Amino acid sequence: MYALINVPRFSFRRIAFLFVPILFACSKKGSNGGNAGNNDPAPVKKLYEYVINPSTTNNAINSFDNPHYVYFDTRVVAKNKLFVFLPGTSGFPSVYTLITQKAAAMGYHSIGLMYPNGSEIYIASGTNSDNTSFGRCRQEVFDGSDQSMAINVNPDNSIRGRLTKLLQYLNATYPTQNWGQYLLNGQVDWSKCVLAGHSQGGGHAVYISKKVVLSKALCFASIDWNSFLGASAAWVFESGATPISKVYSFISPNDQVFSYTNVQRQLNDLGIPGTAVSIDNTSAPYGNTNRLITTATAAITLLLPDHNVICLDQYVPKTAQGAVAPAFDNAWGYLIGN
Repeated sequence: MYALINVPRFSFRRIAFLFVPILFACSKKGSNGGNAGNNDPAPVKKLYEYVINPSTTNNAINSFDNPHYVYFDTRVVAKNKLFVFLPGTSGFPSVYTLITQKAAAMGYHSIGLMYPNGSEIYIASGTNSDNTSFGRCRQEVFDGSDQSMAINVNPDNSIRGRLTKLLQYLNATYPTQNWGQYLLNGQVDWSKCVLAGHSQGGGHAVYISKKVVLSKALCFASIDWNSFLGASAAWVFESGATPISKVYSFISPNDQVFSYTNVQRQLNDLGIPGTAVSIDNTSAPYGNTNRLITTATAAITLLLPDHNVICLDQYVPKTAQGAVAPAFDNAWGYLIGN
């Protein structure tokens, strides 16, 4: 989640959102390591799911140890690209499985990554007269370098450290699935990665796109807004390693957490191409815009439905048969694979 315009609203909504993963974390089943006792499965045509605690891949990981969710679908032709999804504040990969499975169904090696996603970044930065605070906090979460007194993330626990160790683990445990292609000299090859995230996670995806060359960055209901200064965080204006044409946004104008006006202003500050196009009454390729919106009604209305509708499993609109609604399935496909 992100900081709001006034502190009381932020505090209430931050606390409310923390209950979402608690309510729904048990909705998925799985065991640590996925197919236990069958580390490199026979080439059966199916969707493979692996549920892996971060500490299993690196015993130096000592916090935020809820499992990663990993998918590989052998029923489709592999794209040889990696999709990585970062949950929102206090969220878990277990409640964002529909979008990670969508990427797998499109041929991506797909990961829902657990990482340090507490609310400290917003408490420290949302009303700070130092507009570099957001960027310094995000850098520390990304690579574990000591950037801010507000948070405490070391290299092992960082996004980069966790993803590197997970890919090394997957490559060693399931060698025929070719996870090693996303490692270059033992480190993540970001150029083969579509990095996405919800809320706080989406902010990390866009921030990281400034620092390394990604295949694409996707932000779902994301913004770094300094309400004290009434402006985007300083890092938003920095030049980026990834072309801005590869950065996409998806949000509801009715989002209960972020001011839609401020979100659109920040997208302009970033230079993200296109205008807001609704998936509700337009079909892919949506005028080839990089900015999608929806006013669709969430599947459930408990706790910030319009903030969560775009990608959180329980909130995403469904068909009568329980599948992801076609408008959302098409929009996800456009964002991931366009």
